[in-house]
Amino acid sequence: MTEFVELNSRNPVHDDINSYGMRCVVTAAKPVSADELRRFAAELMTAIASACITAGAKDVSHVKAFIEHDTGFLHADTVGNPDNAKVEGRNGKPAESFELVVNSVIYGLSAHAVREITESGINKTAGLFGLVRTHAEK
Repeated sequence: MTEFVELNSRNPVHDDINSYGMRCVVTAAKPVSADELRRFAAELMTAIASACITAGAKDVSHVKAFIEHDTGFLHADTVGNPDNAKVEGRNGKPAESFELVVNSVIYGLSAHAVREITESGINKTAGLFGLVRTHAEK
């Protein structure tokens, strides 16, 4: 007979790790090229990770983004150093709108701070690229 062992689902080592994930639809006044979309994704990763470090994060476990539109898909991430943002995926035709999913996992900031920094980073970076969040969810 096998006995079941109850495991503690929360390791105290992880007590100071918080995350925030969101999904929205982003639109542009004119179609955004694949190159511009890649630059947006990289800048978004850098903006969120840098702001977390400035706010006192002990570590950027990861910041990831997924961008999907009718003809293309990109994924971007940065781990630890905001300057090492990586963007990969399949380029598509220029897009007037896309779905954006962002997930930030940060060590050393409150859940509220991770959420606020992620949201602010999305809004500011979108504004720099002339993009607008149109829906909370697609």
